[in-house]
Amino acid sequence: MKLRNLLVLGSMAVMGAAFMSCSKDVAFDSEGVEKAAAEKLNAEYRTNFEKKYGAINPNQTWDFATMTPVYSLPSTATRAGETPSTVELVSKGSFVIDGGEGSVFDWLRTNMPAGQNHTQVGSPFKAVLSRNTFIVAPFYQGCASYFWELWVNINGKEYKIWQKYDDLGYQLAADDEDTWRTLTKDGLPAGVTKVQAPTFTYKATEGSQLFFFMKVWTDGDNAHANDPEGKGNNVKILSSLENGNMRALQSMNGLPKPANVPDDYFSYLIGCEDGAPDGDFEDLGFLFFGPPIKEVEEVEVRETKRYMMEDLGTTDDFDFNDVVVDVSNVWTKKITRQENASTGEVAYHEEVLEDSKRQEAIVRAAGGIYDFKLTIGNKEWRKKDGLNVGEMLNTGWGGSTIYTTGAESELAKFDVTGWDKDKNNISLTVYRPDAHDSNGMTIKFPNPGDAPMIIAVDENKAWMTERIGAPADWFTTE
Repeated sequence: MKLRNLLVLGSMAVMGAAFMSCSKDVAFDSEGVEKAAAEKLNAEYRTNFEKKYGAINPNQTWDFATMTPVYSLPSTATRAGETPSTVELVSKGSFVIDGGEGSVFDWLRTNMPAGQNHTQVGSPFKAVLSRNTFIVAPFYQGCASYFWELWVNINGKEYKIWQKYDDLGYQLAADDEDTWRTLTKDGLPAGVTKVQAPTFTYKATEGSQLFFFMKVWTDGDNAHANDPEGKGNNVKILSSLENGNMRALQSMNGLPKPANVPDDYFSYLIGCEDGAPDGDFEDLGFLFFGPPIKEVEEVEVRETKRYMMEDLGTTDDFDFNDVVVDVSNVWTKKITRQENASTGEVAYHEEVLEDSKRQEAIVRAAGGIYDFKLTIGNKEWRKKDGLNVGEMLNTGWGGSTIYTTGAESELAKFDVTGWDKDKNNISLTVYRPDAHDSNGMTIKFPNPGDAPMIIAVDENKAWMTERIGAPADWFTTE
């Protein structure tokens, strides 16, 4: 096992010990938190942390976030009197595509051979629904070891369409018409004569904006990546809005299409890159039937760091769900397509719109029973100002569901200024019941070698259920 940032793991004999609730003991005496009491709590916390996870190396740091940018279309608010956009999967089916000479497979192999860079082919794209249905048909899988899923974002809401291998079969010349082979990580082999492709028909409000993206897992047992249990924990988001991940390769009337596609729908071949550095855009191919695709002109970019916090309600808990808050830098990029008239080479110029820059925080969970104050850069926010102080929220307490994304997990949302993603200038001040504001105990982002009461992780890292301590592999890597 490779240790991340030199965390030294000790005996695992105590790993099975029971974990105590965040609300078990009151950590503050009746006179408030004085320096000696705070030092005692810190010492107890470190002792218990090292009992569970092993001795802490003096160089150990606690920021594990990669801050990978996530792209989306600038949001469009529903105007007064309008009905919010609705999305529905109307039907799921399949259709058979011939794979011989002159087919779409032949085009892909000829024009997009595996392992060669094809960044000059196609363009980043979005679509605006001029009618209320569109159809997606994944039909081609190249030699791609990573596990991935295909998603669509419609007016800011995300919907999973398909995952690698599912319901995608193929035939070779020697097979009878009822035999369909199952895909492996090596993709469709040479000599494919037919492919049975799944189709997904969606209905959405006319005028809706949409783009596609892939979730790609870059670790785990890739040799058996068709097993979701082997896909690992590290996920990338690769979207059709970004230059280099997903391209509208071709629009043509000769593309095969299911029987339920109207004659006047546009047909597109989309090539996808799974994040490997080759840029061949043949890891996934799917067909899109619907409105004309448009080149992207502006995209919203968001980079987020998730902070998970302990409030020292107990000193041996380590579920890091007493406060969970996402902090983001957000800005808009203008993208301009530039084509060299003499060489035909295409490039995309990206310009950050300075007046679009902002910072935002979303409180996702509040597992403690004390009032607290979050200080993020120049912004202060109190639990008592918007939430029930004595209630544990979104931590699975009593067997309730934990919401990690979406509106259900937005306990509070507010603008921030002055946050520095590198300095982690964030702190948590915890107040005993009925305490004066001067009696709060402030917990800061830990220095190297400290026992962490705050950690920083990627925004897709799910926090722990109440009373369940964080696993050791949060702090290590294979």
